[in-house]
Amino acid sequence: MATVYESQPQRAVFLPEFALSPQGSFMEDATEDQLLTYKYDDQASRMTRSDEARDIGWDAWGSWSECSRTCGGGASYSLRRCLNGGSCDGKNIRYRTCSNMDCPAESGDFRAQQCSAHNDIKYQGVTYEWFPSPYDPSAPCALRCQTKGRSLTVELAPKVLDGTRCRADAYDMCISGVCQEVGCDRQLASGAREDNCGVCGGDGSTCRLVRGQALPHLTPEQSMKTVLEMPSGSRLLRLNAKGPDVIVIEAVSLKGRVEETSLVSTGSYVIGNTSLDFQRGTDRQTLRTHGPLNADFIIKMKYGGSKDTVVQFLFYQPIRYQWRETDFFPCSVTCGGGYQLNSAECTDIRSNQTLPEHHCNSYPENTKPTPKLKECNMDPCPESDGFKEVLPYDHFQPLPRWEQGPWTQCSVSCGQGGGWQVRSMLCVEEDTQGQFSQVEEWKCTHSPRPITQQICNIFACPQWVAMEWSQCTVTCGHGLRYRVVLCIDHRGQHIGGCEASLKPHVKEDCLVPIACHKPRESLPVEAKVPWLKQSHELEEQRTATEDPTFVPGPWSACSTTCGPGRQNREVKCQVLLSFTKTEVDLPEEECDEERPHLERPCNHGPCTKVPGISSGLQEHESLNIQTKELYSWDYRSFTVCSATCAAGKQTAVVRCVNRKQGEEVEDSLCDSSSKPPVMIRICYPEPCPPRWEVTAWTSCSASCGVGIQTRSVFCMRLLSVDQQDILTVSEDECREFKPAILQPCNQVDCPPAWETEPWQQCSQSCGGGVQVRKVYCQQLLSTGAHRRLGDGACWEGKPATNKGCSNIDCLPYLSGGEWGKCSVSCGLGIQRREPLCRQWTAMGNQVTLARELCSGLPPPPLVRICRMMACPKQEMRPKENQKVLLKNQVRQTVRRPPKTRGYEEGVKQCPLLMDLHKIYIQTRKEKRLHLTVGGHAYLLPNTSLVIKCPVRRFPKAYIRWLKDGRPLPSSKHLGITKFGSLKIQFLAAEDIGVYKCVAGPASDIFTLQLIGSDSKSTGRLSTASPPKWEDMLPSCHRHHSGMELIWPGVSVSLLPPGVQEALLQPQVEERLINITLKADRGEIQQEQASQLISSLLTHMSAAQLWTRTTGSREQAKDRLPNWSERSSSETYANRPVIIRQRQTHPLAFQKNINISIGHSTLLTNTTQSLTIRCPAEGFPPPKISWTKDGTLLRHTDRVSWDSSGGLHILQPRVSDRGQYKCTATNTHGSDSETSQLLVAEPPAIAVSWRNVSDHGLVLGHSLRSTVGGQVSVRPGANLTLDCPVTGVPPPTVTWNKKNGPLGATAVSLPSGSLWIGNVSLHNQGHYSCTATNAIGKSTASTVLQVSGQYPAGGSRVVPVSQELNRRRVLMASHRGTSVFIKPGDILRIGCPVLADHKPPVLWDYNNMTLKEVSSPEQSQRPGPGQGLQYRMLVGGRVLEVNTLQVKFSGRYRCQTLINSTRQMLSAWIYAHIEELSWRFGEWSTCSASCGNRGSWLRRIHCVSLDGKVVQPTMCQHIPKPITSPVTCNRQDCPPRWLVSEWSKCSASCGGGWKRRQVSCQQLDARGAVRTLTAAACERTSQPTDSEQCTANNCPTWVTSAWGKCSGRCLGPTATIQKRSVICQHANGSSYTDCDLRDRPASVRNCSSDLCDIQWRPGAWRACTVVCGSGFQSRRVDCVHRRSGRTLADQHCAWLQQPPTWQHCNTTSCGSECKDTTQYCSVVKRLKLCYLDMYQQRCCGSCSHDPDST
Repeated sequence: MATVYESQPQRAVFLPEFALSPQGSFMEDATEDQLLTYKYDDQASRMTRSDEARDIGWDAWGSWSECSRTCGGGASYSLRRCLNGGSCDGKNIRYRTCSNMDCPAESGDFRAQQCSAHNDIKYQGVTYEWFPSPYDPSAPCALRCQTKGRSLTVELAPKVLDGTRCRADAYDMCISGVCQEVGCDRQLASGAREDNCGVCGGDGSTCRLVRGQALPHLTPEQSMKTVLEMPSGSRLLRLNAKGPDVIVIEAVSLKGRVEETSLVSTGSYVIGNTSLDFQRGTDRQTLRTHGPLNADFIIKMKYGGSKDTVVQFLFYQPIRYQWRETDFFPCSVTCGGGYQLNSAECTDIRSNQTLPEHHCNSYPENTKPTPKLKECNMDPCPESDGFKEVLPYDHFQPLPRWEQGPWTQCSVSCGQGGGWQVRSMLCVEEDTQGQFSQVEEWKCTHSPRPITQQICNIFACPQWVAMEWSQCTVTCGHGLRYRVVLCIDHRGQHIGGCEASLKPHVKEDCLVPIACHKPRESLPVEAKVPWLKQSHELEEQRTATEDPTFVPGPWSACSTTCGPGRQNREVKCQVLLSFTKTEVDLPEEECDEERPHLERPCNHGPCTKVPGISSGLQEHESLNIQTKELYSWDYRSFTVCSATCAAGKQTAVVRCVNRKQGEEVEDSLCDSSSKPPVMIRICYPEPCPPRWEVTAWTSCSASCGVGIQTRSVFCMRLLSVDQQDILTVSEDECREFKPAILQPCNQVDCPPAWETEPWQQCSQSCGGGVQVRKVYCQQLLSTGAHRRLGDGACWEGKPATNKGCSNIDCLPYLSGGEWGKCSVSCGLGIQRREPLCRQWTAMGNQVTLARELCSGLPPPPLVRICRMMACPKQEMRPKENQKVLLKNQVRQTVRRPPKTRGYEEGVKQCPLLMDLHKIYIQTRKEKRLHLTVGGHAYLLPNTSLVIKCPVRRFPKAYIRWLKDGRPLPSSKHLGITKFGSLKIQFLAAEDIGVYKCVAGPASDIFTLQLIGSDSKSTGRLSTASPPKWEDMLPSCHRHHSGMELIWPGVSVSLLPPGVQEALLQPQVEERLINITLKADRGEIQQEQASQLISSLLTHMSAAQLWTRTTGSREQAKDRLPNWSERSSSETYANRPVIIRQRQTHPLAFQKNINISIGHSTLLTNTTQSLTIRCPAEGFPPPKISWTKDGTLLRHTDRVSWDSSGGLHILQPRVSDRGQYKCTATNTHGSDSETSQLLVAEPPAIAVSWRNVSDHGLVLGHSLRSTVGGQVSVRPGANLTLDCPVTGVPPPTVTWNKKNGPLGATAVSLPSGSLWIGNVSLHNQGHYSCTATNAIGKSTASTVLQVSGQYPAGGSRVVPVSQELNRRRVLMASHRGTSVFIKPGDILRIGCPVLADHKPPVLWDYNNMTLKEVSSPEQSQRPGPGQGLQYRMLVGGRVLEVNTLQVKFSGRYRCQTLINSTRQMLSAWIYAHIEELSWRFGEWSTCSASCGNRGSWLRRIHCVSLDGKVVQPTMCQHIPKPITSPVTCNRQDCPPRWLVSEWSKCSASCGGGWKRRQVSCQQLDARGAVRTLTAAACERTSQPTDSEQCTANNCPTWVTSAWGKCSGRCLGPTATIQKRSVICQHANGSSYTDCDLRDRPASVRNCSSDLCDIQWRPGAWRACTVVCGSGFQSRRVDCVHRRSGRTLADQHCAWLQQPPTWQHCNTTSCGSECKDTTQYCSVVKRLKLCYLDMYQQRCCGSCSHDPDST
């Protein structure tokens, strides 16, 4: 290579296109530094200086120069001059890119043009043809060119021209010889980069990464296979193939042109108009291209040898369907200011066609762009006339918006699944007049479209609820009792809507087991006084009813006291108003029945003497007569009876009477002292007729909404008014309308309030989970309905929507760490990983624990198979190659019969199963179905089924089938076809199971279940235990490098196949898939999954199940499949299924326990009742029965169960513990589930008082002892202390050491034992274990003594505690190794020699030779290394040193001769005593004073050997032990006020309110937060929940004065006037957030005489012809009526214009020669008569013209 600068005799001259400045300019010879300070003084190019430029001493920038290129990306510069004499900071030149459009393809490369410019210039006397040399990163902007043939490379110029690319594959360009970074947007230093999809500045969302591996398994017979297909536009392809096969690329252009190329040699290829780089090695091929592909590529592999080829590939595939923004739609107005919107449409990037939106929605990466909005046509509209002044057009025009109609009535009034309601949605636009009109929907796409469908009434329907029975109406014998039955809705409010036929009865007979005795009369009837006999019989009483009825009043007293008389009464027509319970009088004609009598006769007997008067009174009367007094007292009559029945009373009327005349006189005339006593007699003694008796109304059940009041109503008879003796009789005896027992009250709308749904199940069972619930604001209306409102309508603080739960530590578990490297570099190997003991804490954190804490737990897989690239075969000699090749050719020509196994031996191929992973659900009857293995099927009974097992590379005749893991026998019912398919005739229950198709090493399964099977015709279901899912999985995988399960996606397919008029709702399909996958994972049984799917399809409505396709909507209107609407003949019976519900019950002393079947519970002395729910489904409805420990339960006064299956136990006892089994049975089968009932027991520790010692045992062993006695061990032993404990619930065991921590080597095991490893003297002490559960706790202790020193002559070395340390050997090295050893650990030092090393190995310690010994006792003899205990292992290659009580630190060296070279090997290691260690210290203070959030932590200190605490940084090289937190202060916290953050001000401007939630909460001992009433926090003042806030002043609408009344005329005197209306703040700034509803009008009508105009027609002109058909015209002007001024015609456009022309002279001209036009004189003067047209029209004039002929 040569570099030339000045030896060139000629210089290349380029066109101006290639240079920033013309040749010979000031820049030609200037260096870069000189260029920066050049004093450019071109006054013409100087620009006005800015303030900023003047401040820093620079003049303004000059104009930009012409672009250095016309295409392909060039550069332009701008200059400025320094005004401070050259002392300015900065540069005087700047650059920018320009001409960034691509150059035509024929123009070539810009750098190549510069090289070719030197073709005619001699270099060293010779002319060459120059081409650009390859990219050189050291000089990217030098013009380096090479000659044709690449024999010579020369730098022809130090700088390329500005705008030249630095390299061909990037946009970076050279400017002034410096490579400048250019982004993909072709702007300098923009930093924009293309994403993997080729989009500049993109986010990679327009393509997808595709990567994978293929193993084609080619054979001479099947010599080519397709391994990969890539669509046009794919990018960044990288394909590696390891093996002998040949890569073949088939490119298919978009026009259908096919091009196929085999890649056999290394090089660059252009295939399908795409450049590719291919490299081929001995056993590896690599194909790369940056892309994008300009054609569809199909990568194939062609057979190249018997060895398999592994293909690995990676590329980015474009998403075919993408959103593209459309152009802006036309402007909303033509002038005066409007708007434009655009949209986005789904486009096929291959065909550039617009498709429906669902194509783009199928890609989650696609996000539809939001419509954009911009202003348009902002120019004012032209004036309407030439002399009127028009105000500027009002620029305000509201955007179109969505107008939503009211919601329709819900499709259902109630129900668990709810119903649907819809509403209309229109896009409307408001014009300048304030009128709304409907426009196209795309105009509203700038805002999201509100929903038009929503679920409603998702609550349970009202149900009848019966109250408690009343007491029996009698105290002896038979009577009645009553109860109130209400229709209660899901909120517990009384409301209508219950089914009347299902209402429970409200009365029933009752019996009081007491005999009734009637008291005897004290006197006979004959002995009673005469007036006790009633004069009239009782008659039926009437009361007002809801129908108009005559109601008679009481009879008056008889008109005479003796003898015949008359009685009168009042009869009224009355009606009962049921709502107010009041009686109203009506006119008599309103009552249709016959009116009762108003009068009746009466007779009190003869008048001989006054009846009923005692003998004393008779004597007194005789005495008065005898004394012949003139005035005396006399009983004249009786008052009206006080009651018409039930023994009323009458009082005798005493009057003063003139005895002679017999007339009544004044009472003062009689002697008051002689007045007779008051006399009373009984009247109407018969009991009253039966009537209704009501109690007072109870208080209203609700203060608002709709409450209810109840009262008791009895049918009774009044026996005695005086004694209030009442007899209750049967309701049938009361003939009147029974009064209402309940009535509504407080029917007013309630204020909005928060409504909370029950908490959902915790997301985790331990380790900290979350519970959520729905909280919404709603209002109870006076009609009983609820109205959902927004959250702002509720003033109180919103209840929490989520809370923490399961805040307990999870049990430790074993998990695997990171996988290690594969054991081999090619072929099959293994990978290992270490197990880790981990635990989820109560706070949701995952921590790693000591390995011993997970002892006994099942470990995860620690070894797996890994598959690397195929190993290359050894090279053979040429002769061997020829032999093998000849042998292969012979194999290819000779046809061999197929092997019995179905595939050739020696060919590494797996049979390929073409399975389909689908869920098949049969929706209607079909005779036969054809399905494919690999899926799940839920079919109807009596359907014939064919299960295909498509397989490649395997004989169909050798396919085997298994059912539930057993071989499948062939029968008439079951059979295997010659193609390997399984055929089942008329499916029945015994066909349910898991079928497996086996094709050699490949297999797959097919799960078959029936929907609605009938046990009458099916018999017993399959009872075979289902095989493990792992055993039924395909055993021959494709492209899987590991042993992990890779299961493809699952879809649902409806049967029978065909054009479906309806599709499953997405949520239904997802639920079906989840049920199936749960059954596959074993979470539920397959039979249960079948029942769940059958129930799902049966009980859901058609609208909930299906969605119509976009096709024949009208045709499919009434044909949607609906399982719940089958006829009775098509109803399929269901086996009973008990609904298992997940439920977690924390242990608590609950009084009333309620659990679901399948869960266990504990009984304590505080338990008062227990309920075990057992809900079941099936058809017919199943019957529930219960057993306890296998014995059938009977109803007792304590044990009972209701119709729903719930078992109730009152006052549980110890004898109630056991296993309870619920069984649901109907005619088609049964299902059962159990619950365990346990009795809580306090902890009890089984203490052992036996002393244990390790004397006589092998030193370093493991010793186990039970707590209670004394344990004596020697140092170095491993001790396990057991703490056997019993109790219900299982107690928690904790260990403590008296007067100190447990120590770093003491670990509490999950079993409750304490493990102490490598016991030392500091472990000696008093240990106690404490067992605790919710009932109590128990404690036991033991004493640990550590005795004995390391034996001087012992034959064993004390081992360390860790297995890893026991096996670890530290290797010495020739450079030396430094290690830290803790006293007590085993120190093993290895010499770095091979295992078969024979020469002796010599060891020395601190330069003192160690003798070869095999036991430590020999190492203590006097001599070198005295005091060091050691031994030599494995032939002296390993030195083991005791580190327990002997100084061992120092340098150890090994020396030996190498076998092959006989050279001396010397390696050494320096051992340091680890004088520091981590040690557990005291416990920290509890982090919380209450609740379940407090924890203790053990402090960990760095201590020296003498126990002194040092800085923690000194122990950084030592692994720090892990300390686990221990909960503390588990008690309820005191209630406190909790406030939320203040909300935003309710007003965005002006005065408003801000609010916050204030609630009284308490953190309980379980860590749960409970919301209490405000009274619980009354000790502290309650914070305010609202306060005033002030925002900025509100913007308001500001209007200008109305303009002149000079707009467009609307009538004779009506026009319009305008004004401007703007939204403006007080400071004068414009806003856009004023309320549009308050916007003043900007246009209004006005009255103006300017519109007093009219059309004024002129006189008609002469007709155009004298005879024949002509026309005549006239002038019609628009004039002002008053002024007569002529105006432009458009001012009268709103008036009908008179005609301006008409026909005239319609008379015939005849055949005579005469003129027919008025212009004949002109024709004759111009001598035009020689023309035929004028000669005919001017016949008369032209006939006199001599020149006409």
